[in-house]
Amino acid sequence: MQIGQKILRFDRVDSTNNYTANLLKEGKIVHGTVIMADEQSAGRGQRGANWTSNAGENMLFSLFVVPDNLSVENQVVLTHFASLGIVEVLRKIGISAEIKWPNDIYVNNKKIAGILIENTLKGGFIASSIIGIGLNVNQDRFENINATSIKLETNEFISIDSVVFKLIGEFNILWEFIQKNDCNSLKNRYMDVLYQLGKSAIYEDNSGKFEGVIEGVSKAGYLQIRKGKELKEYDLKEISFLVTSS
Repeated sequence: MQIGQKILRFDRVDSTNNYTANLLKEGKIVHGTVIMADEQSAGRGQRGANWTSNAGENMLFSLFVVPDNLSVENQVVLTHFASLGIVEVLRKIGISAEIKWPNDIYVNNKKIAGILIENTLKGGFIASSIIGIGLNVNQDRFENINATSIKLETNEFISIDSVVFKLIGEFNILWEFIQKNDCNSLKNRYMDVLYQLGKSAIYEDNSGKFEGVIEGVSKAGYLQIRKGKELKEYDLKEISFLVTSS
């Protein structure tokens, strides 16, 4: 079944990921199903953060997928898949975007989209995955947050549905790489648009602030930063980006 062959749309849910997870518990969902909402009462982001969005102005979207033989050690490919889908859609709209590790989408140092991936495991494999995406589309005011939207970047209103169908199209193309177990191609494309790659910037870890250079991402998905003479690897909650690259 292709991605997007079944789409469920709601005016309001607590979160599209939660709704999708409940369908999974009830056995009422199949691979490729898309859940959309105009508004979320309890949208969630990475690190347990809330995802806030003006009702009806942005894309709130969850995708349910069932990979074939995707091992837990290769689960980072789902991050590459989801991030690249958004970057490619934005490129076709005329917006150049980067991926701030692991999966925030940035345009001109401002966040335009966030992704929350929740996997179900079976043995050493990914049994299923819920990929939640919040993409700022027509919202043009953001308070106390460094954010932008498609409308702010293009000065044009755009149909949210048109963005959704563009994204579904990109996802169907990119999913072929996962089905063929071609994880390297997706990783290489991900690295090509990785935010601050090879640039000196300020970060903070448990030892304090430091100047470092992102050199890559490990096979397991850890961020690799050159800190002085040492190449260190960081998990999601172990590193903070403090100052944008020069």
